[in-house]
Amino acid sequence: MHYLKTASFGGLFTVTFGVAAAFQIAFSILGLLLAVLSPGLFHMNGAAATSPMAAVGVLIFLLVVGLCMNASMSALGSLVVMAARRFLPAAKTV
Repeated sequence: MHYLKTASFGGLFTVTFGVAAAFQIAFSILGLLLAVLSPGLFHMNGAAATSPMAAVGVLIFLLVVGLCMNASMSALGSLVVMAARRFLPAAKTV
């Protein structure tokens, strides 16, 4: 909790982005297994993937879009924490 009270924007962004990116990469690895086993589950522009390579292409596209959204949400979350630190009263020291 002390880190949240003292970290800079870059530190907060790195922590939030790192945690979310780790989960995205873990689920992408699971998606690779699914792409090989059943590529028809992956759709791009309404058409199902016909081969594992097409399914992997869909996965790469989703990973890039997801990481961009992750970066924007991490930046927004870091700004919210920094704003909350600025406007909330400081803890009293005895």
